[in-house]
Amino acid sequence: MKIAESNDNSEKLLSKLHFNQVAFQLPQQVQEEATIAQILSYRSPVYKRLLYYTFCILTLGIGYLFARWNLSLKLALLYSQCIDVEQATHLVITSLENEKELIKVGLKKMQINKSEKQSKSFEYRLYTYIYEDECFKAIETPFQTLTHEDIIKNYSQGVQFPVEIASQYGYNNTTIPDKSTGKILIDEILTPFYLFQIFSVCLWSIEEYYEYAVVIFLTSIISILVQLRETKLNFAKLREMTSQDSVENVFRGQNDIVIQNKEIIVNKTVTNNKQKLSSKTIVPGDLIEVRDDWTVPCDCILLNGSCIINESMLTGESIPIIKNPIQFNQLIYSPNEDSKAITLFAGTKCLEARHPQKGEVPILALAVQTGFSTIKGQLVRSILYPKPTTFSFYKDSLSFIAVLAMMSLVGFSLTIKDQVDELKEDNTTIFQMIINSLDLITITVPPALPTCLSIGVSFALSRLSKKSIYCISPNKVNVAGKITIMCFDKTGTLTEDGLDLYGVRSIGYNQKKQKICFQDLIIDVNQLPIPNVMFSMNFGQNVYGQTKLQPTQLILEIMASCHGLARVNGQLIGDPLEVKMFEATSFELDDLHNEVFKDEDRIKILKRFDFSSTLQRMSVIVSRNDKLRVHVKGSPEKLRELCNPATVPRSFHKILEHYSKMGFRVLACGSKVIENECNRDKAECNLTFLGFMIMQNKLKPVTRSIIQTLQDAMIRTVMVTGDNVLTAISVARQCSLVQPNQRIFLGDIAEEKLDGKNHITWKDFDMNDKVLNPENLSPELDIKDDSGDEFETPELFGQYEQEHEQQMEIIIEENEKIGNTQSSENRKTMNLRKSKYENYKEQEERLKAENLDHLIDDQDPWKTDQPFVVAISGKAFQLLLNQIDTNPKARRLFGLMLEKAQIFARMKPEQKAQLITHLQKISKKALCGMCGDGANDCGALKAADIGISLSDAEASIAAPFTSKVQNISCVVKLLREGRASLVTSFQCFKYMALYSMIQFCTVTLLYFTLSNMSSLEYFYIDLFIIIPLAGTMGQTKAYKKLTQFQPGSNLISFPVLLSVIGQTLIQIGFQTFVYFYMKSQPWYRSGVDIHKDIGDVDDHLEMETCYENTVLFLYANFQYVFQCVAFSIGKPFRREFYTNIYFTLWIVLAMIFNSYIFLFQKSGLQDIFGLMFEYESEKDGDLSTAIDKSWMYWVYGIMIINLMATIIFEKYLVPFTTRFYRGKKRKLLKRYKYSQNPYLNDQLEQK
Repeated sequence: MKIAESNDNSEKLLSKLHFNQVAFQLPQQVQEEATIAQILSYRSPVYKRLLYYTFCILTLGIGYLFARWNLSLKLALLYSQCIDVEQATHLVITSLENEKELIKVGLKKMQINKSEKQSKSFEYRLYTYIYEDECFKAIETPFQTLTHEDIIKNYSQGVQFPVEIASQYGYNNTTIPDKSTGKILIDEILTPFYLFQIFSVCLWSIEEYYEYAVVIFLTSIISILVQLRETKLNFAKLREMTSQDSVENVFRGQNDIVIQNKEIIVNKTVTNNKQKLSSKTIVPGDLIEVRDDWTVPCDCILLNGSCIINESMLTGESIPIIKNPIQFNQLIYSPNEDSKAITLFAGTKCLEARHPQKGEVPILALAVQTGFSTIKGQLVRSILYPKPTTFSFYKDSLSFIAVLAMMSLVGFSLTIKDQVDELKEDNTTIFQMIINSLDLITITVPPALPTCLSIGVSFALSRLSKKSIYCISPNKVNVAGKITIMCFDKTGTLTEDGLDLYGVRSIGYNQKKQKICFQDLIIDVNQLPIPNVMFSMNFGQNVYGQTKLQPTQLILEIMASCHGLARVNGQLIGDPLEVKMFEATSFELDDLHNEVFKDEDRIKILKRFDFSSTLQRMSVIVSRNDKLRVHVKGSPEKLRELCNPATVPRSFHKILEHYSKMGFRVLACGSKVIENECNRDKAECNLTFLGFMIMQNKLKPVTRSIIQTLQDAMIRTVMVTGDNVLTAISVARQCSLVQPNQRIFLGDIAEEKLDGKNHITWKDFDMNDKVLNPENLSPELDIKDDSGDEFETPELFGQYEQEHEQQMEIIIEENEKIGNTQSSENRKTMNLRKSKYENYKEQEERLKAENLDHLIDDQDPWKTDQPFVVAISGKAFQLLLNQIDTNPKARRLFGLMLEKAQIFARMKPEQKAQLITHLQKISKKALCGMCGDGANDCGALKAADIGISLSDAEASIAAPFTSKVQNISCVVKLLREGRASLVTSFQCFKYMALYSMIQFCTVTLLYFTLSNMSSLEYFYIDLFIIIPLAGTMGQTKAYKKLTQFQPGSNLISFPVLLSVIGQTLIQIGFQTFVYFYMKSQPWYRSGVDIHKDIGDVDDHLEMETCYENTVLFLYANFQYVFQCVAFSIGKPFRREFYTNIYFTLWIVLAMIFNSYIFLFQKSGLQDIFGLMFEYESEKDGDLSTAIDKSWMYWVYGIMIINLMATIIFEKYLVPFTTRFYRGKKRKLLKRYKYSQNPYLNDQLEQK
């Protein structure tokens, strides 16, 4: 039970601040997104409800809207704190991310022991809680607290009272709670933005702008429908993946299932009581028949037989897995750990079910978790309630719009004096003044804004799907553009799925030296003889009761029998390593009878203990020649612990290190004779060590180039693998994740304890005499390469050119000195340093040429040329992790390790997820991605900011992205598209903001003359300029290369504000200049004078036709177009705008049409738009005037100057000013030593 994640003192303080706090107990395997931090109880008194409804009515619903948008206001108006939970009607639940949610308290009726019980209850993120013993407790099935033996004894005969069970745990329904179309529409419409649009349409209708009001109304409707369609499609896609309703064969309350000799015996008569039920009516404890080509309806434990399962939809693991029945033992049932091999997970597919009496005896599975309590349900929960990211684009956009709206009020205040003067002369009315003020506000929020902001994501998703990359979480696309750390699994991700058997190193007895030693490498295991009698060595345990054995042959027997393979349609199915291992033996597999054979020689597999990532091994009990043996294979470190020390050669570590450093995957083998079948603990102990199997794991062809591309882009690349640390280091060097000239320091648990406690040593992987200082993870000795040159860590940004020139001169001098005498390794190192320098110069020149400071984030990039990197084992990682909350030194060391480590080996699945979570915390800008291909990566894929699953399935709920291309090239493609999408969103927003400001200036200037734009003018601007340009802007494809620059993600940042404010001033300045320039012309007559002459000055629609309207409308049309061009910057995130054919074509057409209207002044267009190129007075001919065409040419020239100023400011002045600002900012921050890493910033030190 818990109240809050805090110590005793803070709990007491919290209880004083919140006397209505409620105790609660979380589920055992609760996910982070469903973890509750606090529960407060409230009730809704009648008097408060009456006051609230009265308040809502009196405020015409405005009070309701504000209460809907603000939970604190709603609580204050409608609810009172409640101490007694029994009287509470609502609960306020706070998540770990401090998100608050108001939930209604319900009443759950349950049948327990044939009596009905009622309890207060609530549902939070698909978990149901009931109130008992003064605490809200999550409803959970008991299986994860039971041993395998207890489950067999108590639940192997099915349930007798399913209705009672269902009343407690619910039925097996994984259908996502439906949100009706009406509710989605209401939620969408009742947002501040769309309510504002409704208000605007009403206002324009009052002003008789019917055409424009209709168009904007339709635009808003289309935008809402687009959002509705996208929501419904995503919902339908997820629902299709998660919901299931099938007919199942269910057996309840069976007496025909008995337990004999610790084995489940299913009698043939059990089929007489078979029931055909919907999968949605299954309850925990039901027995379900396992069939061929069958989709598993819920999490089950296999009771008899075996089956081959495809888990790709759930985990992304494309290789089918063999599941075996539950065994009598004392292991606590844990579906994610030791019990994974006996658990059939909901949503996975059974390819084939197997049993010696198949067809006569049903193969049964016990339902243990149903509905959203299944592993599949947990993944669905993580999709429905994703962790909030630090990505603040949409939140910032609302703040930005609010600022623009306030600017409209400033603009209106400038026109008040003139409007008041006209009011005194009866040229306007107070009502019209109010309408004008409200009209200005409506201009600042463009109706197409939401649609335009999502355009970049939509086009990116379309391009990704064409590259076989599928997404179930579209909001993650923009997040992909900000990834700074990319983690990779090794096997199947960086390397090929399949492994080749390189050879066998068995042990033997050296009679001359009287000791055990490793024999020579045997590459072709088929050359090994298979004698009828196997002998043991004359030391240690007698394996077969004989003497003088050549133990190499025992390894052959292990290779033939110690696996979990099956044959489906003539093809071997299982772990690719085991497939290669078995094929090398030339044995045949008879999996129906659990035998392997070669010629007349047969080995029967009696019992299999499946591989466990926790135990790091698997084993089998086999029978051969009437002898029972245990064969074990697994990680060398773990097997060494299990073997009789007398059988382990002294050169064990030396041989292991030799092959691991060469990149081979090494498995150790052990065996022993047993008298009878036994449990796993007894079987896997006191083994005779037999030797090593050496597997060759090749890199995938694209791995090295993709890793290099990511490193060139300054993205930190990290390997997270469950494999041996030495193998991981070797593969890291092969794929260039670690550079050839970089030292590797390995952090691992020391063999000798310090003061009786485990501690970590940090030793040079190649030279054990060099270690890292555990205080700061810095070398205690200078690190030098083979030529004696100290490695330097040059800054990649902010250094002066002179320093780089000096470095290059040193490199050249060293080359001349060493000449032809240097080793090939030295030459490689020198060439690498030279190429890195040249690459930097190229990037630096590109930065100067492109002036990208306003586009890129102010980043501290990952330095790929550090003198050393850190590798760490899973045990060392766990040791540090366990101490970070209690030991300040360990906490600091953990933070340093997170910053410097690039190789994490022997990591368990839960450790991978923990690593991702902590990597995300080391900096505010640390967004972490994960790419993996198997079930072991599920937790990490889910925890990452973006997870990419390599799977043949089109979509896997294990990760937001799934790539059907089985290599890591998808990572670069996704990051490029993410960056392009993010930049498109920024450029679209900036363009829409400038469009509003340009139109705001136009209307404000027109208000000085009591005029306004006509409905058709608004119509033309929005429908034929803004929406097409903003819509096609997002079609510009991503840049071909992944560059070292990262796009900004904060709208409230210096470059964005500088760009928007500067461009606003430029456009308003030029437009205002043209306005006053026009008023100084001899032909000019004000709109008020003209309409006084006509006599319709009191008609605001007629007042729209004037010289001011004509000139400003035509001029602003050009500003809309070239502002879009100025914001459509290509490199380094998108291609040049002219590669976007539709966008470029529309720009050309818009410029031609605008120029045609502006220069030729055709009367037909004048009548359509309500323009005035000339005025002929019917009362006095001397009052007739016309716009001077030569003056229009001058204005066209001013427009060209305006265009140049716009582009020069955006392309040159904004980057220059941003660079200057950031330089000053860096100098200021250098006065302090402060890290964003929360593990390191315990104190702030001033230089």
